[in-house]
Amino acid sequence: MAATIKHFSVNYDPINENDTFTNGSLVEGRVVLEVTKDLKVNRLYLKCKGEADVHWTESNTTNDTDDSYSAHERYFKLKQIFIQDESKKEKNKGATIIHGETYNNLVIPGSHVFPFRFQLPERNMPSSFKGFHGSIKYVLEARLCRAWKRARNASKEFTFVSGVYEDTPYLMKPLSGAIEKKMKLFTSGSASVKATTDKTGYMQGEIITVEADIENSSSRDLKLKYKLEQKQTFTAQSSHNYSTTVIFKVVSDPIPSKSKRSVASKLKIPPDASLSIANCDIIKVEYILKVYLDIPYARDPEVLFPIIILPADQYFIPQRNEAGVCASAEMGKPGWSSYPSQPAPSPCPPAASTFGPAPGLYPSLHTPQPANPEGPPPSYTDIFPTSIAVTSGLHPSPLPSALSAPPCPPQESTTSTVSYHHPVLECPSALGYCQGPLYSEFYPTTTSQ
Repeated sequence: MAATIKHFSVNYDPINENDTFTNGSLVEGRVVLEVTKDLKVNRLYLKCKGEADVHWTESNTTNDTDDSYSAHERYFKLKQIFIQDESKKEKNKGATIIHGETYNNLVIPGSHVFPFRFQLPERNMPSSFKGFHGSIKYVLEARLCRAWKRARNASKEFTFVSGVYEDTPYLMKPLSGAIEKKMKLFTSGSASVKATTDKTGYMQGEIITVEADIENSSSRDLKLKYKLEQKQTFTAQSSHNYSTTVIFKVVSDPIPSKSKRSVASKLKIPPDASLSIANCDIIKVEYILKVYLDIPYARDPEVLFPIIILPADQYFIPQRNEAGVCASAEMGKPGWSSYPSQPAPSPCPPAASTFGPAPGLYPSLHTPQPANPEGPPPSYTDIFPTSIAVTSGLHPSPLPSALSAPPCPPQESTTSTVSYHHPVLECPSALGYCQGPLYSEFYPTTTSQ
């Protein structure tokens, strides 16, 4: 016996070549329902929601059991109703109702297309992410309910990229640090490293430029190394779970004993690197670039650079305010835009009630427009060459306070002295991958908890 419901799915229309959405984006598409005979429907609706979930278990050695930890965070839930039997209404359970076309609850044989449109909130929300013990998801969920039948569900996940950033000049600030170490066992003398990055914030696929001055006054030849690490932090019920992944290691030529050397290295961030996440209460993604000397049989002196990874298509284009003057005149107001504006929503077309999709509606409501068909986006230094731009009349929009972090902690070493010279006290962190004149490993990934 053939099933009454032959096909039930959700599809959305991409708005750019990266198939991503951001704050304020319109998510448009359709729910497709194909039936083989008359079908009486109590409810047919679609939810668009964004939420974060965390879960992990730990062994409890005290009573030989496993302790479970979980947490949930919701950013929004929108709901559009297509069919609703007035005698069988259900509670909305916190969802914001999006008003649109509604249809008869008797669905005749054929293929039916129900168009939808949601506008994502403008508020500060974290980017999509999947980690070791949790995820941040943005999803479309369709649900069809019938009397005395199990409900049918169809879902489609989409990728959200946060477009809310404050204090953009901070992202352009270079980071610098220095450390000196005196050797006692197996190696005599001392060694010091002074290093500087060209800025703090980098787009996916961009190059990190690191300049290092090394003074090797020890009795051994020493190697300068670079390491990029990602740290994931999951929080639930006042407990924390940490996971660290080494994205790459880079080894330079040895620095001879009793010598000084300056080294400039280019380290490339992978195009698919996860974005920094600091605006979620239960999941954080941080990145640390380590510049250090490899000293045998001793703790390595290292300089730590917390960096921020931003979307590859994150443009910061100066905009003028209503008076036609650059927004730097009002320092507290946004003056930059990180994503192109979109047209105002227009009414949804009616659903097709005959066999086959509505003309011009399926599979695409409109033709996606590539954001940058010519190639990779320009670097921040191409668009915003100096941090002095703010004082000359260009004021970027502020970065969410969630991306601010406490001052960088001092390096732990009982046998070395450390000095840091960060231009800004707040040091958020981030991650990447490497490709440059000096490298020994591509993507050596390790995980520890």
